[in-house]
Amino acid sequence: MRALAGPTATANLNAMTSFAPSLRTSPVRRFTLACLALLALAYGAVLILSAPGWPQIAGLWPISIVGLAGALVASATGVGGGVVFVPVFSVLRESGLLDLGPLQTVGTSFSIQCFGMGVGALTWLNRYYRPGVRPDEIAHRPVVGRVVVMALATGLPALVATQYLAGMNGELAFLLFKLFSIGLGCALIIQLIVLRSPHAERERLESLDHVLILLIGLAGGAATALFSVGIGELLALTLFLRRFPVDICVSTAVIVSAVSVWVGSHYHFEAGHLDWGVLVFAAPAVAAGGFFARRLAHALGGLRLKLMTALWITGSGAALLVL
Repeated sequence: MRALAGPTATANLNAMTSFAPSLRTSPVRRFTLACLALLALAYGAVLILSAPGWPQIAGLWPISIVGLAGALVASATGVGGGVVFVPVFSVLRESGLLDLGPLQTVGTSFSIQCFGMGVGALTWLNRYYRPGVRPDEIAHRPVVGRVVVMALATGLPALVATQYLAGMNGELAFLLFKLFSIGLGCALIIQLIVLRSPHAERERLESLDHVLILLIGLAGGAATALFSVGIGELLALTLFLRRFPVDICVSTAVIVSAVSVWVGSHYHFEAGHLDWGVLVFAAPAVAAGGFFARRLAHALGGLRLKLMTALWITGSGAALLVL
């Protein structure tokens, strides 16, 4: 018995040692599972509130395609899915295919992004803490954490204050969204031109970066309150122009956007601005898009994907001005 106990104890010790790395990542995994469970519960509530029948299913199932496209763009580039949802919903409204006013369009875009940006943020978070993570990604963790905290420190108060204190004028918000889209699209094109030139990447925050991130939180939070996009887009654009690595730019933008839309959705839920029928079809699609977005970004390449996104944002904003 003693002879058998020795090897058995050694085997158990070796098994525990080999399991130790997974224990170190377990807090992130537990957090991810908890968030996914909350998303599943939220979608269950959406199903109950919507209770879609066959006529609604036949009329709204194409929304799933819009949701998938929006989430792929959002989580792969850091540009919020609202740049896809708001123009498409507006065109469908003008065509008489969807009964959504400007505030309902913004509110529904907020709620859809809760699922897409939420899954996208979890995907990026797990990338930084996965087994076999690269040394450069480990070095990026504290930078990502500081950027997210600083952006949200000013962004969330600006978001909530704009929603509850400034008032929400649907027509004005829609006009500002059109102008914002055109400006953002042009800025992305300029960014692509800058990125094509050789340059050294920066991986440390300087004093100017801290100031810019705090200011972006204020401006982006207010913009997000008005048309469901803004803070993540401005953050990603600024970090790109400041020559930070792509993964830092996109991951911080996605995580900040995810937290912002979850906080901002409460206002629209209270005000009754959500279309549950649209959400019931869009939510699963955007969740899938948020999961596969990073893989799509690597498959297409950053420059090609960003060029397609910039052309869509600029073109859709210009088209909406004509409508």
